[in-house]
Amino acid sequence: PIKVIETTSSVVPKVQSGAMSLANTSPGMMLQFAIAGLLTAAQIIVAERKSRTFQRLLTTSARRIHILLGHYLAIFTLIFSQFPVLLAFGQSLLKVDYMRNPIATFLVAFSVALCISALGLLIGILAKTEEQAAIFSIVPMFIFSALGGAWVPLEVTGETFQTIGHITPVAWAMDGFKNIIVRGFGLESVLLPA
Repeated sequence: PIKVIETTSSVVPKVQSGAMSLANTSPGMMLQFAIAGLLTAAQIIVAERKSRTFQRLLTTSARRIHILLGHYLAIFTLIFSQFPVLLAFGQSLLKVDYMRNPIATFLVAFSVALCISALGLLIGILAKTEEQAAIFSIVPMFIFSALGGAWVPLEVTGETFQTIGHITPVAWAMDGFKNIIVRGFGLESVLLPA
C-alpha cells in the first residue's frame, strides 16, 4: 500500500491557504512596484540634463563620482523607503510573516534596493528623453517581474524557465523572501539571494 507522510517545518506556523497564496503575491508586487519607482528616478536625471543642471554640476569642484554617488543615494532612498511601508502592509493586513526574521527581511530589502537603484542610475544615464526613460523603466519592470517569479511562482515552471528567471534580480529577491516567509529558514538562507 502507498502511504503519504506530510512533514512541515516546526518553525513556520500553519496558515490558511489564502494567506499562503499571498506569500508569493505580496513580495512579488512589492518588487514590481520597487522597479516601477525607477521611472521617477530616471526622469529626474533626464530632466537635469535637459535643463542643463547636470552640466552646471560638472563645473563645480565636486568630482563626477560624487555627483553620480549623490544621484545613486537619492534613488536608493526613494526605492528603500517604500519597503518598510509595504512590509508593514503585508505583515499587518495580508498576514504575511515578514517579521519572523526581521534581520533577514531587512537584508533582502536592502540588497534589492541597492540593485534596483543601480539599474535606475543606468536607465537615467542611457535615456535621452522622458519617453525613453519611461520605456527603459517600464519594460524591465514587466520582463523582470514575469521572468523572476513575481506573477507566477518559479517552482511551478520548468527548469529552463527557472534558470532564465534567475538572470533577473527579482528571482533572487523572491527566493530570499520565500526562504523567510514560506520555508521558515533563517538569516543564512538569504545570504546567497542577497
